[in-house]
Amino acid sequence: MTVSPGELDDRHLLDTFLENTPDHVYFKDEQGRFLRVSRALAAWFGLEDPADAIGRTDLDFFGEQHAHAAAADERRLMQTGEPLVAIEERETWRDGHETWVSTTKVPLRDADGRIVGVFGISRDITQKKHDEQRLVEQAEQLALQARALESLALVDDLTGLDNRRGFALHGEQLLARCRRDGAPAALLFLDLDGLKRINDTYGHSAGDRALRALADAIRRTTRDSDVAARIGGDEFCVLVGGEAATATDRLADRIRSALPRGLGVSVGALPIDAQHPASIDRLLVEADRAMYEDKLARAA
Repeated sequence: MTVSPGELDDRHLLDTFLENTPDHVYFKDEQGRFLRVSRALAAWFGLEDPADAIGRTDLDFFGEQHAHAAAADERRLMQTGEPLVAIEERETWRDGHETWVSTTKVPLRDADGRIVGVFGISRDITQKKHDEQRLVEQAEQLALQARALESLALVDDLTGLDNRRGFALHGEQLLARCRRDGAPAALLFLDLDGLKRINDTYGHSAGDRALRALADAIRRTTRDSDVAARIGGDEFCVLVGGEAATATDRLADRIRSALPRGLGVSVGALPIDAQHPASIDRLLVEADRAMYEDKLARAA
């Protein structure tokens, strides 16, 4: 059966649309009172009959903050005549739960073109927003895990100080700051005295305790801005910048004083031209040489 256009008047078409569209459609007067709503919006409000929404406002369904914000948007729309298109709106309900919709609002005009209210259509995007939030949280968690893995790759397992890789990375950063600030820098190379003897006499667990004791002494006597590392075996390094770089003898004495009785450390100090520093590996070689000179002097 063919239906002629004359049998489908505007009222019938509107009624059919409002009864069947899955979107939330509404018409409001200048005071924000609902004139008509779609069946889908009535169900969204928890109403069985769309007619039950007539004469009510957003305050009858939503929390005050959201209702007042929506009303302010609609007053501006009626004053300016400019529509709001596809805005993402968080709906806070009177019982405290939240939903999200994508909303378009346009001026509702009478037959003479005067603005007499608002016509709107919105679509539920709550699941989409939850999915987006989960993706953000997952990305943040992955970033945290990546940073944790990177940190583990830069840390010596036994002492908790930087390892050689961490020292190279953080040392270069410290030297770059010194270059920027025109500040001096210095490298201390430390060697725990008698580690082989400790291992041979008392066992490797005692040697590990001695290494951790030196690491703790370094931590207690250096600043957060310094770079401290165990670069292998019984060898440790501390890179300092600024005023501390001119007082490496005092720093070495503080480290020795912080060690438990019976433990000793040989220390070599190397001033660094921060404006034209050698590579980290080259600096380590030169500081190592200075440390052995200290070891020989102390043994003499």
